[in-house]
Amino acid sequence: RTGLDAVAAVARLEFDHDVALEARVGIATGQVVVGDLVGEASAEAEAVAGETPNLAARLQGVAAPGQVVIGTTTRLLIGETFDLTDLGAHDLKGFAEPVQAWRVVRAGDIDSRYEAKHVGGGLPLVGRQEELGLLLRSWEASKEGHGQVVLIQGEAGIGKSRLVEALREQLSGQDYIRVTHRCSPYHANSTLYPVIEHLKRAMGWMPEDDAEAKQGKLEATLTRQSLPPEDAVPLYAELLSLPLPEGRFAPLELSAKERREQTLDALAGWLLEEAERTPVLNVWEDLHWADPTTLELLALYIDQSPTVSMINVLTYRPEFVPPWSMHSHMTPITLNRLERPEVEALIDHQANGKAVPPEVIEHIVGKTDGVPLYVEELTKSILGSDYLREDADCYTLTGSLSEVSIPATLQDSLMARLDRLPRVRELAQLGAVLGREFAYQMLLYLARLEEPVLQNGLGQLVDNELLYQRGRPPRSRYIFKHALIQDAAYQSLLKRTRQQYHQQVAALMEERFPETVEAHPELVAHHYSQAGKTKEATDYWYLAGERARSRSANHEAIAHLGKGISLARELPDEQDRVRCELKLQFSLGGAYLQMMGHFAPEVEAAFVRARELCLRVGDAPELVPTLFGLWRTYVVQMADSEKPKELAAELLRLAEENGSAVSRVIAHYAGGFTAHVMGQFSVARGHLQEGIRLYSSDDRNTAAVYRFGQDPGVACYCYLALAEWALGYPDKAFENARGGVALARRLDDPFSVAFSQSIATFLDQALGDAEATLEGANEAVSLATAIGFPYWAGIGKVMQGWGEATGNPTRAKIQGFRDRIEHHRAVGTELFAPYFLTLFGGVALKANQADECIAVLYEAETVLNRTGERWWESETHRLHGVLLVAQGGDSAEAEGRFEKALAVARQSDAKSLELRAAVSLARLWQQREKRHEARELLGAVYNWFTEGFDTADLKEAKVLLDELS
Repeated sequence: RTGLDAVAAVARLEFDHDVALEARVGIATGQVVVGDLVGEASAEAEAVAGETPNLAARLQGVAAPGQVVIGTTTRLLIGETFDLTDLGAHDLKGFAEPVQAWRVVRAGDIDSRYEAKHVGGGLPLVGRQEELGLLLRSWEASKEGHGQVVLIQGEAGIGKSRLVEALREQLSGQDYIRVTHRCSPYHANSTLYPVIEHLKRAMGWMPEDDAEAKQGKLEATLTRQSLPPEDAVPLYAELLSLPLPEGRFAPLELSAKERREQTLDALAGWLLEEAERTPVLNVWEDLHWADPTTLELLALYIDQSPTVSMINVLTYRPEFVPPWSMHSHMTPITLNRLERPEVEALIDHQANGKAVPPEVIEHIVGKTDGVPLYVEELTKSILGSDYLREDADCYTLTGSLSEVSIPATLQDSLMARLDRLPRVRELAQLGAVLGREFAYQMLLYLARLEEPVLQNGLGQLVDNELLYQRGRPPRSRYIFKHALIQDAAYQSLLKRTRQQYHQQVAALMEERFPETVEAHPELVAHHYSQAGKTKEATDYWYLAGERARSRSANHEAIAHLGKGISLARELPDEQDRVRCELKLQFSLGGAYLQMMGHFAPEVEAAFVRARELCLRVGDAPELVPTLFGLWRTYVVQMADSEKPKELAAELLRLAEENGSAVSRVIAHYAGGFTAHVMGQFSVARGHLQEGIRLYSSDDRNTAAVYRFGQDPGVACYCYLALAEWALGYPDKAFENARGGVALARRLDDPFSVAFSQSIATFLDQALGDAEATLEGANEAVSLATAIGFPYWAGIGKVMQGWGEATGNPTRAKIQGFRDRIEHHRAVGTELFAPYFLTLFGGVALKANQADECIAVLYEAETVLNRTGERWWESETHRLHGVLLVAQGGDSAEAEGRFEKALAVARQSDAKSLELRAAVSLARLWQQREKRHEARELLGAVYNWFTEGFDTADLKEAKVLLDELS
């Protein structure tokens, strides 16, 4: 309590009751540190620490029995409210200088303390004429159809909002549309929160509106938009969490990524179309609290507004770094602190032209450091205090500034203003718990006051310029004048009280605002977090993360899940702690995977931690999908083949134990692909065929493991195609590759489509069809780039490079091919590197670039020996031999390379690779006049193939056999 409250309480005991007190009271005012008040008497006293309680104890020693003695700070706070007796300065233990003390005699005769005269309207705009001129010039340009963007940067309280308000004042009387998007610190990870709130205001949604009323207002509002209602209404309804009437609109057959992009396009297009008819002032406040998706939408406005009559005005603090490149239609404005003459002008305005003592001006200038909000609040506090006397034409300082207790910081100033309204201070504090902006109805439920009392209290806060009000109760909303005002009110609450309020807010949202809970579970999570309800908070952070992931808002999902993980580790019960963190880590791994790709270290870290937690839980349902996610991470990184091999074996063991079809599908997929990259093609074919046999697309909607990366059924088809080709079944390979692409398209899964198209190009390349390879790679790159899958876009670009360089092996094309390989490997993956490097070696050899060829083949050997990825090893050795023959080198060394290629292919049962090695070795023997041996070698392999699917390799072998015959 303040010193004034404390003195008044004691005075009532001493003077209002006929009781002889033997107590001695010492009162000091200031900040203290309060610990847990557990125990009584001395135990509680020890929990309060700092200079202030020490001073109070020493002043108590100065007091005689029955007396109340106060120190200097308390004396300044109570002013003339009480009659005091000066007890002089005292040397007190623990204080270097003598301390002045006063005895409280009785309540004073003064009716009330002085209150600052309320100044109507806002402050004048001072020191911002140049900045306002830039805004006005940008506005005029935008009205001519050359849309503009103005970026206003400045620290808290520097006057960003005041400058925007000045622009609006200048536009008074003009015909234009004003739109304001207000970002919130509570919703920094709530997808499109400021946009959603604006839409609700624009459509006139009321709290009492039911779903049908909201639907009607939505459709009526969208009539001005050119997007057909059957497309627009479902997009906006989903964004606003509004259920659509059954049968009215067909569900949009779009992926989450496509829905997200079309929603952003619809939002941007709507306002841009309005700007074609009427100039639009589009204000974005406090972008430092904007969620990533809102920034993405804003980027669309920035890019497209130059074509219409729109000005986008952006305000943000210095810690926010704009993610957009500067262009000619963008104007940056940095607001600096005011100069002394401008600060004095603000003081003069608040004093209504009355002269203010120079000492006061000097003090305000020194304390506020030119920040307009600091100037405004500190001046109000001083002018409203008892330390100045107001005369007809001036203020007079009644004491030395060194003795006057004036708030030294904005926090103190704001709290002093709240303390002058003790009866409604709790309303401000409760509103601060709700957020920067809060609704009357929410506060009504929480405050539990009669409506006239509540409205009167809110009116006082508005009159004292602590709150802004929009609308009338019960539909009114209130906004703290500045975020720092909200912070001051919030931080003035005791921790225990804050927690109680937050818990009440969360419970109220669950009980009365279920639509808010569904649309913004992160808001409920925040309140439960601040309430200290860790278990409830972690559950809601998980829901918030899953909701964001379902909308491809992975940045927001990662933020939500990260907060949940931090809290989960604080749960007291070990099993609760482990299970809560497990589900959060598992979801986090999926979010990182979708956003960054399998090779990102964040993905590995999340799944490694999830695996540790699974083992601690025991029979955890997340174990199989966690191991699968970890397997994918390791197999894509391909640092070595042991980790993916061990995980594939563990997945197979678990699948056999639990018998789940889903587990068996992914286990056979993992086992099959791992065997394939190691060059065990027969093993791979067995696993992949079994995966296809067990696969059911119906499991996609229920199996959590299917949500990570490409669909396992599609993957089994595509990798089976590569295994079948290697084993010598090109017809089956072709059929399976096309089947994988077709399945991905039927599933309408963009990630799986991009994957299948990329892998299909491997088969086209193996079949020697450069045209089909290039065509398929172009499609894969286009799709993967459009929907944001950089890994498969990178693979598609590598195959593009091969197709282009094979068809036209110029130096530029070949260098472009090599650059794409290195760019793909730079992201952290070695998977397919030996294959890609060997392909490059073949192109370089074709272009007579022997040095590049030999270097890259040695590099391919180094990588395959390090990682264990040996499925293309035979070709690496074979191509090395072809290079030696082309250079006229040692034919014995070339023969050794061909024989090595032949041995590797035979060991893997890879008939197609064996055929290639046999052709190369037969040609060498042909040159040595070993025609019979060459014909026997090549004929044995060639005759193994069935007729009906003629590949480039088979045609070449047939020509050579004819020559040898």
